[in-house]
Amino acid sequence: MPAVTVITDPSGFDWVLDGTNGVWEQPGKKGFHAPTYQHYRDESPAVAGAYWRGVRTLPRELIVPVVIRQFDRDDLLSSRRSLIAAIGPEEGECVITSSWPDGSERHIRCRYVDGMEAGEQGPGEYGITTSRYSLRFMADDPYFYGDEVSQDYQLVASSRTELPIPGSDTFFEVVTSPLLSGGGVSFNNTGDVASYPIWSFTGPYTSIVAQNTTSGKSFTITYTAATTSNRLDLVTEPGKTYLVDENGINRWNTLTAGYQLWPLVKGNNVFNITLTGADATSVARLRYTPLYKGD
Repeated sequence: MPAVTVITDPSGFDWVLDGTNGVWEQPGKKGFHAPTYQHYRDESPAVAGAYWRGVRTLPRELIVPVVIRQFDRDDLLSSRRSLIAAIGPEEGECVITSSWPDGSERHIRCRYVDGMEAGEQGPGEYGITTSRYSLRFMADDPYFYGDEVSQDYQLVASSRTELPIPGSDTFFEVVTSPLLSGGGVSFNNTGDVASYPIWSFTGPYTSIVAQNTTSGKSFTITYTAATTSNRLDLVTEPGKTYLVDENGINRWNTLTAGYQLWPLVKGNNVFNITLTGADATSVARLRYTPLYKGD
């Protein structure tokens, strides 16, 4: 069975293209499989051929043919006007979802371009008034995304020391350089391409070192989070990067020069997160969204 297509407009309303709102998907959907690439080459007048330099994935155009069917022209006009008002690009991005029979879904963010300029056809099959359109959307981010994955990591201390509290019969524990699982964490990016994670580091700690040994990249943050109420949130996606504390205050200056905000490469990743001054309540949370080349 084919996927059911759902257009979620910027208000969050789902236009399920199975007739739920009088709108049906029609054959001829385009742009949902492989993306389009732009190749870069250098040419020399004295050498045959060219030198391949690189490639990038282009924004994706999506075509969704639909038909609006109602029992009279007034209802058709109402449905058409509602759809036009809902998906207008000035309202924001739509999300188009391909929902497959096995329960899996893939989504893509896009903006409406055109396709509803004309289409009313009068009485159609079985006396139902119909209008047909080919809705065209443009996705600046060409990848489909799956459901977000979240993973919390508790910390294992590399060394512990118990020190007596003066004038008391109790001791307190000093933990130095706690590590995520000691020798490294193995994490599988199930997407088709690299994906940049979102990190949340909950205190206590005084510094963070995050190293992806698979890619060889790392970053260091020098910041004191005194209690479990203190947290840093780091978004690593290029063009959207930020680092803030639990109050939303910018802490970008706590990143050590030379940092590399690394992605999770396709497939298996091995990384270490070292938190100095942490204890058993300190937590590192990884969130990432797998990205796919098609629906």
